[in-house]
Amino acid sequence: MKIYTVQECSALVSSVFQKDYSFKNITVRGTISNLSVHFSGIRFFSLIDENLRIYCKIGKMRSSFLGRSLLNGTEASVIGDLRFDKGRGTPVLYVERIISVKESSLTLSSELLEAELDKKGYFAVSHKKKLPEFPFHIGIITSGSGAVIYDILKTGNTRNNSVSYSLYTSFVQGAGAAADMANMIDIANQERNPPDLLIIARGGGAEEDLQPFNEEVLLDTVFRSKIPIISAVGHENDYTLLDRVADVRASTPTQAVEIAVPEKKYILEKIFSQIIFSEKCIKKYMADRRFHLIFTLKDLNYLSDTDIFFKGRRKVFLQWLLLQGMLKNKINHKAFEVMEQLLLLNDTKQ
Repeated sequence: MKIYTVQECSALVSSVFQKDYSFKNITVRGTISNLSVHFSGIRFFSLIDENLRIYCKIGKMRSSFLGRSLLNGTEASVIGDLRFDKGRGTPVLYVERIISVKESSLTLSSELLEAELDKKGYFAVSHKKKLPEFPFHIGIITSGSGAVIYDILKTGNTRNNSVSYSLYTSFVQGAGAAADMANMIDIANQERNPPDLLIIARGGGAEEDLQPFNEEVLLDTVFRSKIPIISAVGHENDYTLLDRVADVRASTPTQAVEIAVPEKKYILEKIFSQIIFSEKCIKKYMADRRFHLIFTLKDLNYLSDTDIFFKGRRKVFLQWLLLQGMLKNKINHKAFEVMEQLLLLNDTKQ
């Protein structure tokens, strides 16, 4: 059995493409994605449909002329030769002509969905949930085999190793990925001790790889979630509808952790500042109460000297005089009665 090296295998496949005339001068139609121009003038892009893609290339001699009509998201019909690119290890369509460029059905459906969601209020700031200032438990929805989860955990633990994480493993690419991520959001919301927030994350990729993050099943679930959600999909220039529906958008998974997890140093500084602030408030309150009490006592002293106590003492003195007069009258009256009795006794003796 002959064993081929990678180079020999690539050369074998390439020769098949070169000899088979069915790969020559073929017409392909699809939606333009990942359009880019190399500094040499060569133009690269992909033609995609709902599930697959073909890499395309326009040489620098034709790039300036053919490339003027190409735009990401438009549908194009192109003619060229399909060859095997040994460097990529994949077939590449070398474009010679462009027949037509028009608005893509994929782009149109995406625009219609975006308009519908906007009308429902999915993008409204008033519906955005506030992220917890000090989260203790963070849920991560991403692929369990990718590098994203390790980047998130490494950054998170460096910032604050007191935060715990739960991984909700999900597909983040291909058919069924949107429904799978939506299911993970529902599971997190139904937990007995749910996470304080969720991060939906994946690394960069081709535009068609990010299509699950534009599907309505995922966007509906994100909007209904009781847990705040951070969208951390792709690189800084990547854009999905999830970015608009989520409560916060991060340009990368690493930035999502930086947004969600405050540094422990910052937390300690804030706690100490709050303690100092509380002590100042207590001291100020006690000082205010002390001055209030002092002024109250002064007011009482003033009133006692000039009003309340003075009138009270005067009233008591008048009552004492009145009682003294009544007592004197009573005594005089009794003395008069005694005198009368004595006089009567004297008259009886005579």
